[in-house]
Amino acid sequence: MKYRFFNLKKISVFVLDEADVMVSTQGYEDQSIRIHKQLGPKCQMMLFSATYSDDVMQFAECIVPDPIIIRLKKEEESLDNIKQYYIVCKSQDEKFEALCNVYGTVSIGQAMIFCHTKRTAAWLSEKMSKEGHDVALLSGDLTVEQRISVLNRFREGKEKVLITTNVCARGIDVEQVTVVINFDLPINQNKEADCETYLHRIGRTGRFGKVGLAINMVEHKTMHILDQIEQHFGKKIVKVDANEIDDLEKMSKR
Repeated sequence: MKYRFFNLKKISVFVLDEADVMVSTQGYEDQSIRIHKQLGPKCQMMLFSATYSDDVMQFAECIVPDPIIIRLKKEEESLDNIKQYYIVCKSQDEKFEALCNVYGTVSIGQAMIFCHTKRTAAWLSEKMSKEGHDVALLSGDLTVEQRISVLNRFREGKEKVLITTNVCARGIDVEQVTVVINFDLPINQNKEADCETYLHRIGRTGRFGKVGLAINMVEHKTMHILDQIEQHFGKKIVKVDANEIDDLEKMSKR
């Protein structure tokens, strides 16, 4: 746009994907407005996201004249084809032990494991690699080219486990992903449950109408985060004991 490499007036359909982030993140709203002003009057505007805040909806209705709005109800957002469970752990090391129990018992096609920080993701990747698992690590430290390479290898099944941060919470569709594990529950800057990110994370499984499995590793100090997620979606997340193989086998069969 700055160097006028192409004429935005010739665009007939403009799609803003993950619109809630593109609009609400600092700086992106201004960019969206600048792009919108340069589009032709007959250009069709389309905004997509699984989650929207009221602020984003107000912005969308300002820039899209006479909009057609299709929204899911909150209770429909948590995807009934994804079975959600949680395991209570005392520490990060106990989370790792529980993860190994799950991985050794539950039938997994491919899995995505979400961590809160790049440091935890790197630690977990190293621990799992030493246990002999083929894992890939994807975080914000990688260049765009490196991220693409990691994702391509994961899509091709060269690594069965992708350990990542929120950089992969959205827009990654891999049909073979049958399990999503929240090694850390997603939280916002106020240390409260980030329900939108939780929805996007678990939505990496159960794609294309298939049944998926979401497992949350929860410490006692983060139980309130899980409670907030349950209240937000109006869905019960079932407790399971990682040390009881019978529980894990039942979870796998379900």
